[in-house]
Amino acid sequence: TLMALLVALVIGSVQAQSDVTLVLWHAKQDAEGAALLAIIDAFEAANPGIKVEQVYNPSGTIQDSFIAAAGAGEGPDMIIWANDAVGQWQPSGIIAPITDVIDDDLRSQVSETGWGTFTYEGDVWGIPFSAKTLAFFYNKAFVPDAPETWAEVIEISAELAQEGVTGLAFQNGFFHSAGFLFSLGGALMNDDGTAAFEPGTPGFDAMVAYLQFHQDMYNLAQDPASGIVIDGSSPNPGFQTGTVAMVYDGIWNLAQFESDLGPDLGVSIMPALDNGEVPALFAQSEGFYANAKLANDEAKMAAFIEWGRFVTSVEGQTIAATQGGLLPINPAVQVENPNLQVFSEQFTLGTPFPNRPEMSAFWGPMGDAIAAVSDGGEDPADAAEAAYELIAASIASIQGN
Repeated sequence: TLMALLVALVIGSVQAQSDVTLVLWHAKQDAEGAALLAIIDAFEAANPGIKVEQVYNPSGTIQDSFIAAAGAGEGPDMIIWANDAVGQWQPSGIIAPITDVIDDDLRSQVSETGWGTFTYEGDVWGIPFSAKTLAFFYNKAFVPDAPETWAEVIEISAELAQEGVTGLAFQNGFFHSAGFLFSLGGALMNDDGTAAFEPGTPGFDAMVAYLQFHQDMYNLAQDPASGIVIDGSSPNPGFQTGTVAMVYDGIWNLAQFESDLGPDLGVSIMPALDNGEVPALFAQSEGFYANAKLANDEAKMAAFIEWGRFVTSVEGQTIAATQGGLLPINPAVQVENPNLQVFSEQFTLGTPFPNRPEMSAFWGPMGDAIAAVSDGGEDPADAAEAAYELIAASIASIQGN
């Protein structure tokens, strides 16, 4: 009959529309990589009309590759990356705003903080997937109880050195160590995106104190009896194999460390500095961005939102937490792992990672400043001033454009 024919045509049309493939670029490895694959399998089982084709892209090159591809109107349909890329990618027009396609159901699955990390210039530019921060790891075979102060960390390291064990591998990179600056009273940017440590201001004094801290740690590490080494490896191989007792690092290595150390792994919030402040390490989120080309593809955008609904659901978030060691952005997910609970506490003590484009001005000069006061032996005040001048000029250039 005509009615049967019409129904068949409608069903055929829906079926054709629902066969969508989303290409995802990611840099996930180890436990996080396995969790992502498990989420894709579960999503495809629940959404038979949508396929997710995952493509691994190394973390060192994925950003440049995406910028080049999406800028040419090509590349993946979606990419998982940190929230701070918003401020660089949005002005380039390579990601699609999703404010208008997020329904109440999806919005309710993510904390306001989570959505906030992907909000820029009044629009939402990504679907949050996991919260990220750093915390303190220790091997209970050498350090039975979590050190509460940084002075204790230094003391324990010297004691362990006498037993031939490295006490602390100190992460001296700017990303890892910026939390020490914030807890010494410093900041990176003012509300208008300008550098917050102009010479002659309290912000400058805090930056000098931060660089002095780096110099002190470097000088300690020159003495084998201190039990301290400077080592930016992440994850730290010595900690994984039991030759290093303490490190501080990101939640992205939690599942791997749990696998390596088993019941000997201890996780705590950061030991307090001499001023009593806990280092307010960077708190950031990671999530899925839609390539700008999806704005003109209704079927793919609808599939992207369904993907977002699944990865932020209790099921998706539970897989991420239990298999990948990831920190949920859905408040309804109960975290049974006490180690994840510690990261949740450290996250609340953290400093939100800026998603402003001006942030890009800091990496090179701050890395150079840390190197200058470390093996360069430069005066921290001179290094702070040099960094300020470079960063201020770079920010002026960014804001001028």
